[in-house]
Amino acid sequence: MKNERGKIITITSMKGGIGKSTFLLNLAGIYQRLGKKVLLMDLDFSNGALALALNVTPKKTIYHVLDDLMHNRFQTVDDYISSYNEWIDVIPCPKDPRQTTKIEIRYLDTLLERVSFTYDVILVDTTHGFSKNNIIIYDHSDLLVYLMSNDLMDLKNSKNFMAIMKDIEMENFRVVLNEGYIPSENYFSDFDIRTMIHWNIDYTLSTKFYIKNLTKYLLEGAIPTLDDKTWEKKYQKDAEFLFKMANDFIGEDEEDGKEDIH
Repeated sequence: MKNERGKIITITSMKGGIGKSTFLLNLAGIYQRLGKKVLLMDLDFSNGALALALNVTPKKTIYHVLDDLMHNRFQTVDDYISSYNEWIDVIPCPKDPRQTTKIEIRYLDTLLERVSFTYDVILVDTTHGFSKNNIIIYDHSDLLVYLMSNDLMDLKNSKNFMAIMKDIEMENFRVVLNEGYIPSENYFSDFDIRTMIHWNIDYTLSTKFYIKNLTKYLLEGAIPTLDDKTWEKKYQKDAEFLFKMANDFIGEDEEDGKEDIH
């Protein structure tokens, strides 16, 4: 067990299909390269597919761990995790959609407290949009990362999201613009977007982060940022940017733990 508490980072959005889960997986790969032990927690109860994307066969899901916490059956988190490799573990979303209606999200705080002393980073995936469950998840996160695209409807919804964040005085918050979602949909400049949503953009994933062979990675259960060929050809020039963003999310200096771990 670690002495220091790990950082809980939740990735969210207001629109589906803009690369939220792919961004989370790539971020997990960066943290592995930084020598961090990572837990992926799939709380996207509508379309969660982290285990599927990683070709991981789940032991149990988030439903089982929260249900066992509610009924005092929980013993150790190891009973619920599925390992991707020695650095990355997963707690998947329920395979049976009927179980999602029975999830007691109020026990999430207890679960996060348990895992935060085992892992350096806990990356949480969510259902897109505002929901009761998402609000509870946000409240229990150290950092909320909002992923958005250049899509007009996404920008409209993002404006509403930012207004709510301002109203509730959310401070631990980063905005990431994913221009690599669909490179052809690059209609607005950063200035245009900031004007439209009334919020600053902290990081921009440019069109060069578009992964045209994403399906191949999904079929192989691979993470692009851990693929040495992709890393050297696609991301190596942008490694400094990726490391800086990842370290910012966990509150560390850019050079902290900068390793090349495979």
